[in-house]
Amino acid sequence: MARSLLVSLNYGLTQGQCYVTLPFVDLTGKKVILRDLLSATSYEREGDDLLTQGLYLDLPAWGFHIFACDRSD
Repeated sequence: MARSLLVSLNYGLTQGQCYVTLPFVDLTGKKVILRDLLSATSYEREGDDLLTQGLYLDLPAWGFHIFACDRSD
């Protein structure tokens, strides 16, 4: 299992949404679990979907996540 960190921050005064292209190339055919290290938030996504669509983020003003990204077969 490989682990990476992903930090997202809405450095603005209003809520913001976007799709983020992840810089990880080894997601094909894998499940990805994103666990926020600063809260109880956790998401499980298919690696293929993350590669084609990106990770959808919806953050309030000044909101942030620090995700531990675990990939497995």
